[in-house]
Amino acid sequence: MPNKFVKGLSDNDCEKLLENYQTATNFRVRNRSQAILLSFQKHPVDEIAKICRVHRTTIGIWIDQWNAHQRLEDNKRSGRPPTLNFQEQAKAIEISLKNPRFPHRQLSEIKRATGKQISQATLKRMLKKRLFVETDQIRIVEKNG
Repeated sequence: MPNKFVKGLSDNDCEKLLENYQTATNFRVRNRSQAILLSFQKHPVDEIAKICRVHRTTIGIWIDQWNAHQRLEDNKRSGRPPTLNFQEQAKAIEISLKNPRFPHRQLSEIKRATGKQISQATLKRMLKKRLFVETDQIRIVEKNG
């Protein structure tokens, strides 16, 4: 099978890619950095695909994008704006933590406080997203007696 390789990398590019591979917070950037470095070291596309756990076509796309633009990040994507702004989300989370067993009461209280109606699924996603960092600290304690 024909192989595709990254065109020459400068020392600065190699350092930047190595730093991205080791410290980038975005998994996709780390994965792509590793693939570009392996390609520069003349590893075959199939081997890189196996290491990065993606399809060989994806590796080819990453190499083409690097050769053309020297970019690893995803393009910005549009999406629906959030129903509640940051302060309203904080208020909604505060309300939902006061009454964790009664989701309908939470939703009506949130509507009363913000003037905006959200679904139970939206509240659940918001709680997961905003409380993700604190999940190790949250424990459910049952009271005996």
